[in-house]
Amino acid sequence: MNPLSALFQPFSEQRDRWFLWLPVFIASGIAVYFALPFEPPGLYLLATPSAALLAFGLRRKGAFLPVVLLALALGFNAAQLETRLAATPMLDEAVPPSVITGTLFRAESLPDGARLTLKDPFIRKAPQTHLPFLRMNVRSPMRELPPTGARVAVWGPLWPPGEPTTPGGYDFRRGAFFKHLSATGFSYGDVRVREGKPARSFALTLERVRRVLALRTFARLPPDEAPMTAALLTGNQSGIDREVMNAMRLSGLSHLLSISGVHVSMIALLLYAPVRALLALFPFIALRWPIKKIAAVVSILGTALYTLLVGADPPTVRSALMTSLVLFAIIVDRKALSLRLVGLAAGCVMLAAPSGVIGPSFQMSFAAVLAMVAAFEKRLDTTIKEGLAFELPTWLRHLGRAGRTILLTSLVATAATTPFTLFHFQTFSFYGVIANMIAIPLTTFWVMPCLLLTYLTTPFGLEGLVLDGAGLGIKATIWLAQHVAAWPFSQFCIKPMPLWAFGLFVIGGLWLCLWRGRLRLWGLVAILVACFYPLTVTLPYALIAPEGDVWGVQLNDGRFAIYGKKPNSFILYQWRTYLAQPEIVPFSPKDEPALNGELTCTATSCLAQHGGFKMIFMKEVAPSDALENACASGAAALFVPEALTISCAVPLVIDAKARSARGAYAITITQDGPRIQTARQARGQRPWSVGTNPNVPFSF
Repeated sequence: MNPLSALFQPFSEQRDRWFLWLPVFIASGIAVYFALPFEPPGLYLLATPSAALLAFGLRRKGAFLPVVLLALALGFNAAQLETRLAATPMLDEAVPPSVITGTLFRAESLPDGARLTLKDPFIRKAPQTHLPFLRMNVRSPMRELPPTGARVAVWGPLWPPGEPTTPGGYDFRRGAFFKHLSATGFSYGDVRVREGKPARSFALTLERVRRVLALRTFARLPPDEAPMTAALLTGNQSGIDREVMNAMRLSGLSHLLSISGVHVSMIALLLYAPVRALLALFPFIALRWPIKKIAAVVSILGTALYTLLVGADPPTVRSALMTSLVLFAIIVDRKALSLRLVGLAAGCVMLAAPSGVIGPSFQMSFAAVLAMVAAFEKRLDTTIKEGLAFELPTWLRHLGRAGRTILLTSLVATAATTPFTLFHFQTFSFYGVIANMIAIPLTTFWVMPCLLLTYLTTPFGLEGLVLDGAGLGIKATIWLAQHVAAWPFSQFCIKPMPLWAFGLFVIGGLWLCLWRGRLRLWGLVAILVACFYPLTVTLPYALIAPEGDVWGVQLNDGRFAIYGKKPNSFILYQWRTYLAQPEIVPFSPKDEPALNGELTCTATSCLAQHGGFKMIFMKEVAPSDALENACASGAAALFVPEALTISCAVPLVIDAKARSARGAYAITITQDGPRIQTARQARGQRPWSVGTNPNVPFSF
């Protein structure tokens, strides 16, 4: 008699799929935590046990809603607890050049030197500052650095971890907070070794192994191949040349540099198959022991060791956990691959490292795996298989089946990760499917076996030939990436995706993957609506960096005029990505004729005009009379590098005090007038924000 029963009937018929939505609600709880503009008090930690008691009390009356609340509370409290356990003290202001001593925890190769991570540093000019880790760039190559664990001294300045350069942009400071990284800097001189024995621990032992692998790789392979090979061996991408990295991004192959499913699953297979085959050679063992399960145990241990060697990043942990669960299913004679396995792995990774959920690595990795498992669950290739009306040779059928699987996998994975690529990077690789169809088999069946043999032969000094083999595969991958990136229209640049469109893409994709039958097709509606988001987005007219040393304005012809820095700086890279890759015009007074009067500069200021909107940008040092004239000019906005000390009639004044309180600025011209957005307004006041003490005690 209930008229709503027809609406809920399709959902009640798929009760076995309800479990798959629990990780989604856990992720939603984590997203709610990071979206808050304030840090919730410790009283919120009671949400999980309260929801658990409620779900237990209503277990006989259909506890769907309490279980949802429990999943939301688990995600929220896991993120809250991770923040409190991290409690990383961070620099708020720059430290002038000083002698810095610390334990050399990690050394990473750079194209023009090396990058050191120092543990428990002591800063002579700031002796009261206690930092867990800081990162220093040095000019010395990695082979000349002291051993890992040594107490070293460097001399140079330190800076706080960078804030977002645009509202809602990449927050390096938040990522550094959860990595216990308190500051970054640059050493002017050589690295000196202090007296004493090098420190020893399990983490330092892993770092020594990574360094040995990297040093032997760089000593053996050419400069073009060595950095990428070392990245796959150790998980460190910092040494890869910028041009090679850009080619990998433009061709859609950059995911191969992040240790994830392709690498971890291949390592597991390369351990599982030989161990099982070797045990099968001995009848006494094969007839009395479960050699398949023994091989699975060995593969699990090897996968865990490989995960530790390359760094336990979220994609690596997800891949290792899923692979281990598949192998564990073999041990207990259960189904090895299912959506429940994906959901279980997602829940474990999210609860262990909630901060990774808001990063592109976690999102793209799980999106690709979820889409592929959901697609092959329904055997999308049956129509292709049944369409063959004649018998083919066996080898040709196997080859066609492999090619079909690779094609479907590439298409499904590309479709699943495209919304996340557009949201985080505003770009799309048009030829990514073609490049991946060649590069993934190359990496899987050539590069990864060579890397596994490198691990096994390095302790005996016999890694030379297998490193050469891996280098040849890497060389072919780089050649492929560079040629695909050079094709016309290899990359499309899209306007920044708003949160509402991103939410529709995610909900629509999950709806398609997690339900069965016609019910899942409703996810296409959300995806189609989200595809029209570029029509609703207006790019900012002016951008101002949080430090105030760089600013830029959008020209009528689509170019972006920059004042303050070279076009290849990190800020400009972030701005170009945010503005859909416009042409950058480094601006100075001599360029005035080329800018059609949209920017006019004098010795003390620049005037930007767009329709009826006028904004004045003052130079670094401006006399008081120039400031008074700017305040009386009738402009809508005024930018001043230093703190403004006089009263000003301009409606919007962006000086050093305003930027210190609000961070980066973005000014958008709309029909209703200028819209002002700031980075800290979007982020709020959190433990990783400037001026916040993260050592918050538990309070109830």
